[in-house]
Amino acid sequence: MPETTLWNRRFIFLLLAQAGFGFAHSSFLMLPKFLATELDAGPDEIGMVVAVSAASVVLFLIPAGSMVDQHGRKHFLIAGTLLMAVSSAGYVAVHEIGVYLYILRLLQSLAFAYASTAGAALCIDAAPQDRLGQAIGLFGLTYVVMGAFAPATVESIVAVHGWNTAFLIAAGAALVCGFLCVFIREEKIDRDADTFTPMLEIVRSPEMLRAGLVIGLLGIAFGCAFNFYQPYALSLGIVELRDFFIGTSVSAATCRLFLGPFIDRIGLRRVSLMSLSLYTVVIFSMTWLDDFGLLPLGLAMGVAHGLFYPAYTALALTDCPTRERGRRMATIQGGLNIGIATSGVVLGWIAAHWGYPVIFQLSSATLVVAGLLIAFEPRDVEGDSSIGPAHSTVVAEPTRVR
Repeated sequence: MPETTLWNRRFIFLLLAQAGFGFAHSSFLMLPKFLATELDAGPDEIGMVVAVSAASVVLFLIPAGSMVDQHGRKHFLIAGTLLMAVSSAGYVAVHEIGVYLYILRLLQSLAFAYASTAGAALCIDAAPQDRLGQAIGLFGLTYVVMGAFAPATVESIVAVHGWNTAFLIAAGAALVCGFLCVFIREEKIDRDADTFTPMLEIVRSPEMLRAGLVIGLLGIAFGCAFNFYQPYALSLGIVELRDFFIGTSVSAATCRLFLGPFIDRIGLRRVSLMSLSLYTVVIFSMTWLDDFGLLPLGLAMGVAHGLFYPAYTALALTDCPTRERGRRMATIQGGLNIGIATSGVVLGWIAAHWGYPVIFQLSSATLVVAGLLIAFEPRDVEGDSSIGPAHSTVVAEPTRVR
């Protein structure tokens, strides 16, 4: 039966379990540094590794969403954590950019597809209908917090014990998540409550096509910021890269904890547009990364992403039937990773030929287009920001937050 309070036992336990997976997953935010310093990879090679990872996530998300909707959430969440543990430990044998590295990235993509899809659906199942925006923000907060803690921890561990120790610790964190997931309660889905809608029909619906495009454009900028700031900073002589992750996570966590309850009240569309405007300025400012510094840019990035992602996800997925939660979430997440994959290949090639500054300028332009799509979206569509929680039936689902 529907929950009446957000801080119920299922929701709290899910957040704790997701922290373990978030640590393992976020440990590999430092992968570009590993590739650049240990394997002597250039921006085009780093971009290709990123692109393969993101593209494979897209391929795995669609079937993962369907399986989660049809067969339940919990088992796929546990399977994702175990795959992440095995693939993380496998990095101790990586000595070059080759087939073995790409196989590990494929396994991690499958692990993420299972864990994020199932975890997000469980989150929405456990959240009251009128607290959707806040629930999405808090669910993503586990990744946001670990997005600072894990890279900082990895960099400290690597400095003393090397990369292999960091990879094994990431594997251990994934195993802890799998253990905690065993105790998460999952309610049985009533398969007769909603008419089953084919995946293709969901993806082709106007609201999901629009949402996928907006999130895809965001993914280009997101991928540019998180994957290319590291080699760019290293080229500028900045060797400690953790400040950006710390700033992003601290400010995003602060926003979601203190402003989360107001996301639904202010209006999902309004919050989306305001935060996306800040997002655009931050990405453009990364052109002058050495002047602004990693920490200030990270703080601003955290505010922008910390507010935009839960607000727009809730806006795009309002009134989602129970049996479509996994697939719609997978569609949104797929759009994000298509954008990240595109940025990896295209922007990596551009950076290799014309330098890093130009790719941040191009990425900021994609956010302007995304903002226009949101601003001129028909106001009578589901999830209009003018409709508050008291006047709408909000049953949507979250996606991964970086």
